[in-house]
Amino acid sequence: MRHKQRKRHHWLWKTLLGLFLLAGGGYWLWWQIGSRPIHARTYRNTHVVTVFVPGYASNSLTFGPMVSRFQKDRATNQVTTINVSATGKRTVTGAKRYDGKNPLINVVFADAKSPIKETQQLTALLHWLRTEHRVTKINLVGHSMGSNLSFRYLTTKHTDAQPQVIKYVLLASEFYRDPATQLAQFPKSVKTLIIGGQIFGAKGDWAVSLAGVKRYEQALKTAGISTSLYIYRGTPIGAYHSSLHQNPYVDAKILQFLFA
Repeated sequence: MRHKQRKRHHWLWKTLLGLFLLAGGGYWLWWQIGSRPIHARTYRNTHVVTVFVPGYASNSLTFGPMVSRFQKDRATNQVTTINVSATGKRTVTGAKRYDGKNPLINVVFADAKSPIKETQQLTALLHWLRTEHRVTKINLVGHSMGSNLSFRYLTTKHTDAQPQVIKYVLLASEFYRDPATQLAQFPKSVKTLIIGGQIFGAKGDWAVSLAGVKRYEQALKTAGISTSLYIYRGTPIGAYHSSLHQNPYVDAKILQFLFA
């Protein structure tokens, strides 16, 4: 009896190991195929600083891996992480200058559940970049609530010196109220890319609806803003709300939009 139980347990562990290896191999193949266009491309030097704005309850892992991948693929040669404390103090790690090839700044908010405070801190940070580091042009890349923070920044009239926003990437975000009033203040020169996810059989990425993402696109187009839309459809590994910024197909779309 014990011998049969041991054989059954041994068979079960072998099966689980086989499934794990199969899943790992499938993930590796998916990543390699998705990364192929990135590795094959060269990127122009825009000198525009790209600022990554994470979402609700985020941390350095939201955009940190993406920024590292972009550096590895030679889309940039300057990467900086700026941690903003709850009181607004900035701690800068990585590059201290922003004059290289497509400089990237990964912003990390300590108080990542306070959108009004984060918008104020983002505004102060961009003013600091403009006045202290002579950053005159930026791109904004936001995930989820980070896209909404960036949108609020873009549709607010600023009284202090701010960089000019050239391009704006909205990743896994949607409007939660009528945006007509805000969109009247949106700079018409800004080019936008909207990215959403749809898990097979679901209505979106399990956090943001596909219909909401498309409403976002339509609202921007109606306001006369240059907009393109990309929907990644697949398994939760790539299409889930928090998986979209760890997705080589999404990487490729962002890189092409910003630097191709």
